[in-house]
Amino acid sequence: MIKSKNPEKFNYCKFGTYTDKDGRTKELVDINDKVISGYEMFQAVVSLDINRDYDKRLYEFLKDHPLIQGKFTIEDVSSEQQRKAENSLHSAKAITTASQLSEKDMRDLALLMGIDSSLEEMLLRAKIIDFASNNSEKFISHLEDIDKEHRVFLKKASDKNILTKVNGVWKHGSLNIGLNDDQAIVWLKDNGDVYALLKHQLRTGKIEKIEEEKVEKQSTISNSTLSELENDVEPIKVNS
Repeated sequence: MIKSKNPEKFNYCKFGTYTDKDGRTKELVDINDKVISGYEMFQAVVSLDINRDYDKRLYEFLKDHPLIQGKFTIEDVSSEQQRKAENSLHSAKAITTASQLSEKDMRDLALLMGIDSSLEEMLLRAKIIDFASNNSEKFISHLEDIDKEHRVFLKKASDKNILTKVNGVWKHGSLNIGLNDDQAIVWLKDNGDVYALLKHQLRTGKIEKIEEEKVEKQSTISNSTLSELENDVEPIKVNS
């Protein structure tokens, strides 16, 4: 589609042969494969069908034309329609998935999306469906995140002070376990026995004794190094 930016005052315009930014002569070829002097436009808005040979030639001829710049807009409507269709399908998939989530999965996802997970089930489902409708890509990325379980655990453990976050650094007691969420998740994976005990503590509220020395030896992150970084650098901003 070609559209004048000032349709009320538009009367006529001819787009003649021109030289593009690479110094090549751009000529328009008609339906009989003959070079013509240009394109004459008599209406403020002209629709093109890119699937037709001549309309495609016209679009390619006009898209970089000097007269287009500033005075007209030109777009491939079919591509825009395809993009909108794909977005609609993506959004529909997200909404359908959101509507079928179990209550537990909803409450876990709500923590990652910044939605109040304590809401009554029906209201929470409505908010998650709304999120999926308006942010389908983000919703799907949360849902398919291979580290979703650990990210949810970090949120819950922080709320219960099982793990703490000081200046963006995750801590288990006095032990630094990660400068950000991703590093903390690596620590949890590398220390599976400790992670299991922490999950048990989260579920039951019972504090299990954990051998601190064993944990420090298993940790892949240097506690002294992280302590130095904490003291030497400004607080780290982390997207949770």
